This record gives sequence, structure tokens and C-alpha cells, in this order.
Amino acid sequence: MNSKKIKTFNYIMYIIYVFSIIYFAFNKNYSGAGLSTTSLVITFCLNKAYKKKIKPLDSSLYVVANLFVLFAIVLGSSYELYDKIKYYDDFLHFWSGFISVKIGWNLLNTIEVNPTKNKFIFFVIIFLFAMGISSIFEIGEFVLDTVFKMNTQAGGLKDTMQDMIDSLLGGLIMITYYFRKIK
Repeated sequence: MNSKKIKTFNYIMYIIYVFSIIYFAFNKNYSGAGLSTTSLVITFCLNKAYKKKIKPLDSSLYVVANLFVLFAIVLGSSYELYDKIKYYDDFLHFWSGFISVKIGWNLLNTIEVNPTKNKFIFFVIIFLFAMGISSIFEIGEFVLDTVFKMNTQAGGLKDTMQDMIDSLLGGLIMITYYFRKIK
């Protein structure tokens, strides 16, 4: 993606977040305003990292990570799509499997690990990395529920396991894509 498209993408993201902050503050939904502000800060930090060409943040990962922040934090939590759309949480965990594999792929390529030498080991490492990221997300949800009395794991263990399975399936699809991509 060229720099002009990235710049346009950034402006769109910033406009969405600023509009959301104003909307939620005007409606006295300070939680929504705070989450939108957090998303704005995350997007700003990702933008700075991308401009500094910090690996493994390539253009596709940059765009997908920003969209994930938008869909998970602002649309999911602030605009309550988790409650309004039945499988929204499943979709995001499935998507996170894709993102985790992409991060693992980029990291291994950054340190110049050659996937053609041993495809199996290469993909086992990426798979374990992706499932580790999924576990960290679930620990994060547990902390939010325990410390901040939120309700991110409404179904308890069943919700946690479903989230892990969703991430697993997304990760396996992305691994299959990369496996076929290697000659």
C-alpha cells in the first residue's frame, strides 16, 4: 500500500475516533469516549511505529491492526456491537487468529528464518505463537472481569474455550495460506 493510501486511511481512522469521542462525550457516555480515546492513542502509536519502519509492522499488518482496534474497541465495546450482533465476538477472535499468524510470519521473516528449510518446524512455531497470543487475550479478558468487574467472559469457561477455538480456526486458515505460499 502506498504512502498516499496509508495517509488517507489514517485520516479516516482519526475522523472516526474524534467523531466517536465527541459523540460519546456529548451523550455523557464517558466509557465510550475513553475507549475511543484509547483507540485513537493506539492508532497514533501504530502510525509512529509504521513511519519508523519498525519490523514486523508492514503495511498490511498496519492496516489490519488498526481495523481490528476499531472493530474490537470502538465498534464492539463503545457502540456495543458485542451485544447487538450475535457472533461478533466469535468473528473478532477468528480474525485475531489471522492477525497472530501474520505477526508470527513477519517476526520469523524479520529474523530471516528460512521457511523452506523445514516447513513443519516453521509452521509449528507460528502456530504456537498464535495460540500464545490467543491465551494472552483470554488472560486480558479475565483480568478485566476480575479487577474491573467487567463482563467480557459472559459464558465463563465456555466463552474462553469458544474464543480459543475461534482463534485456532482463524490461525489454521492463515497458516494454510502461508504454507501454500512457500515454494
